[in-house]
Amino acid sequence: MKVLIISDIHGSYKNLQEVLEKETSFDRLVILGDILNGPVDRDSKEKTADLLNRYKDKILSVAGNNDGYLDELLDFNNTNYFNLLYIDNRIWFLTHGHIYNRYNMPDINYDIYLQGHRHVPLMSKENNKLYLNPGSISLPRQGTKTYMFYEDNIFYLKTIEGNIIQKIECS
Repeated sequence: MKVLIISDIHGSYKNLQEVLEKETSFDRLVILGDILNGPVDRDSKEKTADLLNRYKDKILSVAGNNDGYLDELLDFNNTNYFNLLYIDNRIWFLTHGHIYNRYNMPDINYDIYLQGHRHVPLMSKENNKLYLNPGSISLPRQGTKTYMFYEDNIFYLKTIEGNIIQKIECS
């Protein structure tokens, strides 16, 4: 299973298009919130929605704190504050991070925790659980636009140009 994981697009058609041109082969597209609203590319929100809607059958997303009034442009559900995904015998807990976070979780068992919201990438392992944040493809707080890709039990943190920065294995 190949999974592309992005967060905090904030309506940036240009940056989303760049990622999708690099990652042309994936089975699922996980979006961790803040899809259309925000200060980036204010005039390209419809183009961003149209581009994402081409992948609607592959998308699993969660609502972010900036999602809402433009979501009617999306042909996929973006109303849940968390979602679960079962891949390679592991439960993935997906959230944006503004309501649920690793210190405020619903009573759900999970192996891998994925969140957006902070615009800072994270790859850590604690107590046999992975804690991951792909950063932001539009408004990074650490200076580098990033996303994640999962394949063969490995998560890769990549720059928007497709270069691998870090990786972490599931075990």
